[in-house]
Amino acid sequence: MAVDVGSLTCPWVLRLGRPDEYATFARLFAELGLEEPPPPESMWVEDMASRTFFAEGPDGAVAGYSTTDVLGAWGYVGQLVVAPFARRQGLGRWLMRHAAQRFRTQGCQHWALNVKRDNVAALGLYTAMGMRRERWGTNLKVTRALLARLPPGPSGLVVVPLEPSRCEPLTETWRMLPGKLARFGTQTGHRLLRLAHEGGGESTSPLGLMDFRAGSRLLFPFFAASLGHARVLMEAAFSLLGESQPVLNVVVTDDTTLEQRLRELGAEVSLETYELRGALPDFAPERAP
Repeated sequence: MAVDVGSLTCPWVLRLGRPDEYATFARLFAELGLEEPPPPESMWVEDMASRTFFAEGPDGAVAGYSTTDVLGAWGYVGQLVVAPFARRQGLGRWLMRHAAQRFRTQGCQHWALNVKRDNVAALGLYTAMGMRRERWGTNLKVTRALLARLPPGPSGLVVVPLEPSRCEPLTETWRMLPGKLARFGTQTGHRLLRLAHEGGGESTSPLGLMDFRAGSRLLFPFFAASLGHARVLMEAAFSLLGESQPVLNVVVTDDTTLEQRLRELGAEVSLETYELRGALPDFAPERAP
């Protein structure tokens, strides 16, 4: 069924980002309102520029961008930003519409994104396009002192690299977006790790995994079977960071027990998000100017 989200006639032109436009990307990235810095320039050059579409006005000014990724049957909108001077002009809707059209031409049937829980305007736009809340996430700042107050993990656990062959089953176990975990494994700055039994014994139930991103001290995705399992993962992350880094940014997803305990222990909440998913819409034709 076609979806009409209103008139989208506008003065912008959509074009791919270029490797030499990192400064433009970084400036607009700040509009996301995140505490973490923009991805490093090397990541922009090697991976992100080829997936980022800038909206350029008649004067050549970049008014916004979307960064997208195709994960098999799923299209993922990683970032969508509108510059302050271009807001309330329909640019966000225009960027989303073009993202949907690109996804459809590449064989996608569904799409997904993450959005701040308090971004009422964005939530209204995305739900109007057929997306619905699927999961929630909370970004918490975890210190070494706080971590020491969590229950100790079971004995005999080790943190090992996540083998590519395990991405699909663990994606199903933790209900992650299909293809996203494997994609992270190919990107610069990401280090996929999982919990395992010392000696290589197989577990009948999942133990835990994390994507360790040293550049932003971020653990996302992050899943653990218990508070103790979470502690083992985070202790390993602190060890990888070194003594000079006192804080980890941990994204807790759909784990009320872990989130509440970290809050009780004093972890600061820096961001609260929803993951939205939906069937890829077939938009009605654009209206002529």
